[in-house]
Amino acid sequence: MNKLSLGLLGVCLLLSGPAMAELNAVDKGYVDQLIKGGPGTLRQVAENIYNSGNTNPELLDVVAEVLLEKYPLAGEEFSAVDSVAWMCRALGNSGNNRYKAVIDKVADDKAVHRKLRGHCAKASKQLPKGATNAYLAGTVNLELLRNPPPPPPPPAAPAKGKKNAKTAKPAAAPVPAAAAAAPAPAAAAPKTVDFSLVRVGMSQQEVNDLLGPPTGQSQRMTGKQWQPFNYGAKDLQRMVYLYKGVGRIEFSLKSAYEGVFRVITVTPNPGETGYP
Repeated sequence: MNKLSLGLLGVCLLLSGPAMAELNAVDKGYVDQLIKGGPGTLRQVAENIYNSGNTNPELLDVVAEVLLEKYPLAGEEFSAVDSVAWMCRALGNSGNNRYKAVIDKVADDKAVHRKLRGHCAKASKQLPKGATNAYLAGTVNLELLRNPPPPPPPPAAPAKGKKNAKTAKPAAAPVPAAAAAAPAPAAAAPKTVDFSLVRVGMSQQEVNDLLGPPTGQSQRMTGKQWQPFNYGAKDLQRMVYLYKGVGRIEFSLKSAYEGVFRVITVTPNPGETGYP
């Protein structure tokens, strides 16, 4: 590798390293899905960021770069258009005008699908004008995130001198047969339930991935099932996750058309029994 290549690699590491260092476990999971996922995954992650009101600029920088990469390839394919539209909505919902120029670039591109331009134009209106620190394409190196350089090799063991080479090693004591048998592998430690990772707006699947299955759960219909003017079919059902000794998390079926339960309240309670 020549000096120029080494220099470019160093710049890429400087750009991506500090940003990644500021991400918590949830946001790192989002980044991994953003840089590796297809349209369905991108849509789900962007929707989760939007619904949870996540405003972490280190994460949103990755969203902006993926948006710039994916939108020219969306074409007329519904899932691709939908995923990019949700990325625009997530950036617009942040309230950070750092991303206004990125959203406007998509909204003003006449080659882009009409629906996508409309969603991005609407997202842009949520952001104030006059960004002093506008996001620039290439700030996040997606290729480096997808293919990080291998770790450096471990240091070589020091060479032994002649004196050490002549020293005979003492014979190892015979190992008793009982001790020679490999011990049975220990059972995996239970997953730690950390409510601080959960945000309002997260999907049920996200909570499952972060915390593992609950000790118990319950589900019920709400009175909105019978409201004739609930055109969005919102909040028709509620679900509660109970974690023994930790607390409970309540979800709402935000829309029957979406079919996803999302967090509406997180209630820590060390005295939670775990039974409905």
